[in-house]
Formats: sequence, structure tokens, C-alpha cells
Amino acid sequence: MNFSISGIVLLLGMALMVCAQLAIALHAFTGNPFKGILCFVVPLYVWVYARKVDVPVWFMRSWYLGITMLVAGGVAAT
Repeated sequence: MNFSISGIVLLLGMALMVCAQLAIALHAFTGNPFKGILCFVVPLYVWVYARKVDVPVWFMRSWYLGITMLVAGGVAAT
């Protein structure tokens, strides 16, 4: 298999974003199960939840980094 750097960055960004989103959703689920389910189901509700509730900063920073890596890998692949 021939892996390119852009593909690796894209996949790592996706993995980081998913892990951060799951961590934030589990944080929401411990406080309010309905909001936790919303974090799992509704796109970008994680961002809304994190702005309203005191979520650890490194959860959101890793989520932003994952999105940035995902976009950068997609742009580099073209």
C-alpha cells in the first residue's frame, strides 16, 4: 500500500476529532443524559454544549486541532 502524508494527516485528524467529540459527549452524558445523546446524534451540538457548560479546555482544543488536520489533509490531497 502506498500511503501519502496528506492521507495520514486526514485520517489522524478524523480520529482526533472523533475521540474529542466522544470525550465531550461522555462529559455531557454524566451531567444530563439527554444532552449526552444530543452530543452523539446532532452535528455540532458538541460545540454548543461546550460553550454553555464548563468543559475542559483541552477537549475543545483537541477537537479544533482534529478539524484543522482534517481540512488540511483534504486540501493537501487535492
